[in-house]
Amino acid sequence: MAEAWWELSCATGDHDARVLLYRLGPEKFLDRVLLAWSRAPEGVADEHWRALATLAARWRAPGFPVKAADFLARGVAKGPALGAALRAAEEAWIAEGFPIDSDALERILTATAR
Repeated sequence: MAEAWWELSCATGDHDARVLLYRLGPEKFLDRVLLAWSRAPEGVADEHWRALATLAARWRAPGFPVKAADFLARGVAKGPALGAALRAAEEAWIAEGFPIDSDALERILTATAR
C-alpha cells in the first residue's frame, strides 16, 4: 500500500491501515483518511471509511520493542550492520502484525541478527 492519501480507499485493509497509522502517527493518519474520504464516492455514511477514521481511537500503535542492545548482545557490531539489523527487525515486526509476545520477538531477533 502506498503511503499517499490519494491512494487510501474504503477497501484499505486493517493491516495496511495499522501500518500507515504506525508510520504516520494518529494526527497525520486521521488527516489523510478524512481528506481521502472527503474525495471518495462512497459518501459520509460509509462504514468502511468510518472504521478507518476511528482506527486511531480504537487501536494504539505499540512502540517498537526491539532495541540496539538486543542485537549487540547477539554479537552484531555497532555501525551499519546494527542499523540494518534494526531496520530489518522493524519491517519483520510490522509484517507480522506488531507482535509483543516474547516468542515472536525472539524469532524476529534471530532471523534479523544474521
